[in-house]
Amino acid sequence: MPLKKVLFLTLKVFGFTGGIEKVCRTICRTLYDLSEEELVDPMTYCMYDQSYDRDSRYLKKHQYRGFGGNRKYFVVKSLLTGLKSDVVILSHINLLSVAYLIKRLRPSTKVYLIAHGIEIWRKLPEAKIKALKRLDKIIAVSHFTAEQIKSAHHLSEQKIEVLNNCLDPFYHFPSIFSKPESLLHRYGLRKDQVILMSLSRLVATEKYKGYDNTIAILPRLVKNNPNLVYLLAGKSDEEEHARLEKLIEQHQIRDHIKLIGFVDEAEITDHFLLSDIFVMPSKKEGFGIVFIEAVASGLRVVAGNKDGSVDALKNGELGYLVDPDNLNDIEATLKKILLSLPNQEEKMVLQQKVFETFNYEKYRNGIKNLIFNGAVKPADS
Repeated sequence: MPLKKVLFLTLKVFGFTGGIEKVCRTICRTLYDLSEEELVDPMTYCMYDQSYDRDSRYLKKHQYRGFGGNRKYFVVKSLLTGLKSDVVILSHINLLSVAYLIKRLRPSTKVYLIAHGIEIWRKLPEAKIKALKRLDKIIAVSHFTAEQIKSAHHLSEQKIEVLNNCLDPFYHFPSIFSKPESLLHRYGLRKDQVILMSLSRLVATEKYKGYDNTIAILPRLVKNNPNLVYLLAGKSDEEEHARLEKLIEQHQIRDHIKLIGFVDEAEITDHFLLSDIFVMPSKKEGFGIVFIEAVASGLRVVAGNKDGSVDALKNGELGYLVDPDNLNDIEATLKKILLSLPNQEEKMVLQQKVFETFNYEKYRNGIKNLIFNGAVKPADS
């Protein structure tokens, strides 16, 4: 049987550390594995990364090309290669125009789009909706994203399928859950302090992540837990940083909150180990890989019950789902967790649960089924 020629089109893969980029890296590794099984002949084109950004764990040199922001050349090469491919997978809706041309010129090529969240369920131009309808399938990362797409663009159920994101195939599962001394020293913290953590982009135009509400209830939490500290992690723009500083002064919580800025990918697990609770009651999360990473590090997680976080926490089996608009609900849940923080054994049980639900093997099988059968799940499942 001839190898399936698969073209994976992306915007960024290795030059950025967001959730979409993590999904892209996992798909790259999936294609790498399938090529080792002599099932596919894969190629990944990345619009903004350079070829030298490639991480060799995820794909081979000849399977990847970065175009360094040269959009015209990217589009031309994607079109030419796509017309010779059996399957084209898009990592983002902004690549839809290329796929539309491929589909029109070579209808037999199967074209699939990975749909993450707000980028696809917001209002779209009619041309993009028309292009969406020409796709063979849209793969939503959560049931929430799937429902939002259906209601926003009136697409048929047969057009959309759900494949939850997974933990990175190289994600490090810690076996010892002690707080890293280096981070305690860096942030001026003590071992006896209870630490809440949020990790998100802190951008003025994105106020749906829930950290405002966590800040609002912090004075009340501190009354019963004077050793409580809230680490708000993530790169911020100037406007948002200034707004957060005002909130901190307004609530008089300067001694109980630290804006720690960007956290390097290599240190994310250590920051989870430093913390006791991960809290991010968001409202427009497409899925939230950060939630499953936090659980994999043994953390109790509090997330919103109105978005893709529900899938990430497996309807509450892996963490606590709260009404993100209800301060009392968030406060009561955090107080409940603070009364009984998990021990080493309980953290290991959490790890096992999240691994069983969101492991790489499951995800790889889903992408494999999509490439060979046109559906994430087998017909008899």
